[in-house]
Amino acid sequence: MNPRKLFTLTDSQKQTYQIQPDEFPGFTWSDSVEEYEVPPYIPKTTLRFWYNTQKGAFSTHWHDAQEIIVPLEEDFSVTVQNVPYHLKPGDILLIPPGELHSIAAPSSGSRFIFLLELNFFSQFGDFLRTRALLSAPVLITADTCPEIYEAEISLIMQTAAHYWGPSPSKLLLIYACLMNFYAQYTDYRTGGAAAAVRNASHYRPGMPSEKIVRLLEYLQHHYSENITLEEAARQTALSKFYFTRIFKQQTGQTFYDYLSFLRIQAAESYLKDTSVPVADIAAACGYANVSSFNRTFRKYRECSPSEYRSFYGHG
Repeated sequence: MNPRKLFTLTDSQKQTYQIQPDEFPGFTWSDSVEEYEVPPYIPKTTLRFWYNTQKGAFSTHWHDAQEIIVPLEEDFSVTVQNVPYHLKPGDILLIPPGELHSIAAPSSGSRFIFLLELNFFSQFGDFLRTRALLSAPVLITADTCPEIYEAEISLIMQTAAHYWGPSPSKLLLIYACLMNFYAQYTDYRTGGAAAAVRNASHYRPGMPSEKIVRLLEYLQHHYSENITLEEAARQTALSKFYFTRIFKQQTGQTFYDYLSFLRIQAAESYLKDTSVPVADIAAACGYANVSSFNRTFRKYRECSPSEYRSFYGHG
């Protein structure tokens, strides 16, 4: 599978995609000496896409944006949190916001690099499950996701075409493609697409997937509280064992891993945007003590909260 015709650019597209829609002069990663990178988003948006032909390595860095990398010509090597990914043309790698990563580009070839913040999508309740699935790197290839690969790579190519296209509604078209892209992956991972077909005539409100979404909405506002697995199961009116299985199916994580993800995400905002002491941040995010907070934060970010803060100039 993985037919090249799905992601092969014409000579005209290659020429057009070299020029940014706002005529942004360009951005060379090797010029950046800081680990933390502020993406040069298109004005009044939180996205920037690149048709990249840069040679050499992009040093270790991280940012608040999700990064989507799609090699078009030649293989591409990416390391995310010390885990290597060897990408072949047509593979799609999604790197979560905040993850340290580096890129070893070949001496020739091209690839798409999409940078976008996920806050726009987070206003939709259904995206809570998607956001959980995107908290770890995602690799979509013809081998790993054969049922959705053709649709997903086609949506990536459509998104690029809109980005460099002439439509005055290009942002609407871009976000429509991306929402479809995320929805396809979410349904694939949670079994939603197949279940919808099987159970369309038997659907009723209050099914397990709906209960999980309502719980995710609750956790968005109550992550700092001492919520146990047993209490979460009670809120969904599911048995503990059934809840454990359904929650993992719908989010890709265990309940406690997801709760930690929400707490660390909140801690990152405190560390970046305020000068609140680390001990107070730990308490505000639901940790009984600083040691537990430091240990969990380092597990997810491979640095201490103080080191993380120093990247933003609050240290």
